[in-house]
Amino acid sequence: MTRAARPLQPPPAAPRAARTGPPRPRAGGIVIEELADPPADFLAGEVEDYAFYKAFQDAAIDNFEVAYLRAYRNGIAVATAPIFTTRYRINTTMKGGWLKRLLHPFWLRIACVGHPLADYGVIDGEVSTEVLDAFNRRLATKAPIVSYKDFPAALPLDGFAVEPGLPVAALAIEGDYWSGLRRSVRASLRRRLRKGQALRVEVRDGYPAELGGRIYELYLNVHRHGEFSFELLNQRYFELVGPFSKYALYWEGDTLIGFCLLMCKGERMHAKYLGMDYERGRRYGLYFFMVLSLVEMCLRDGYTLCQTGCTTYAFKQRLGSTLHPVFLYYRHRNAAVNWGVRALMARLSVKPHELACMDEAA
Repeated sequence: MTRAARPLQPPPAAPRAARTGPPRPRAGGIVIEELADPPADFLAGEVEDYAFYKAFQDAAIDNFEVAYLRAYRNGIAVATAPIFTTRYRINTTMKGGWLKRLLHPFWLRIACVGHPLADYGVIDGEVSTEVLDAFNRRLATKAPIVSYKDFPAALPLDGFAVEPGLPVAALAIEGDYWSGLRRSVRASLRRRLRKGQALRVEVRDGYPAELGGRIYELYLNVHRHGEFSFELLNQRYFELVGPFSKYALYWEGDTLIGFCLLMCKGERMHAKYLGMDYERGRRYGLYFFMVLSLVEMCLRDGYTLCQTGCTTYAFKQRLGSTLHPVFLYYRHRNAAVNWGVRALMARLSVKPHELACMDEAA
């Protein structure tokens, strides 16, 4: 997902911590400045804006070093891109099995435009060959592989291999949502809702600190079951996103057995993370009940788009979700190694069309 270019103001005279002063303007060409923090107006108006990016940065998640590149043309800022460097395990997007386990110790260092937690890659401002080439030159000094994570098709990148990423499921909720579903689907979903009716659902604005330990325990349960886990969050992250988040909590009596971390703005709801007690939740069809409860929350509170991220696509499509394709772009500085990495990724990475079969088997 890219954003249309908008006027960006030159940096203030006071220097930021990550630089000794603004880059010197010069006639023609693009000058890159690296920032330690996102600009205060970064992605203003989006659900995942300055506060979202800053919270991840301040949580200091292991294995991720984040920064921001700002591009200037003739002294005027034209684009800002979030970047991170990481040790990327080559089995990250592989299906489970003996080969995934065998390859677990092996990793490649990459410098990436995008964000580890964002469903879509974004550049705030101009997306042109000139700007991206300048970004790439800076990124190539940080790692042998330069990558763009979860961007749309047809980015103007020269010499990059492209692999499909995990599509993003988004559900438009308009009018009388339930009556718009097929009768058989509606009946099936109603049964799933009834199955979880014994649970108490509580929605909190902000982080429920007294439940922090249990929330993190439930998150780790889901992380351990995850097929394509990229990052491991720490408990501090959940605290830091509290000021701009909601927590949907699912109770069996006095026991918290599930939660969903929600980020909402305007008419959009993003379901970012969930946690579950698999043993206790099985009898209630907890995961399905949680997703359906979010639909009901959207209907009640006026959210018209519910973005539920990746995986469990078959169920989400039954709800009426659209799967939005995203792509991973990558290039190794060595042409021969680049060919080998490309062949490896093409052969081993799970493809989006395979995920529906995996969902049905789960």
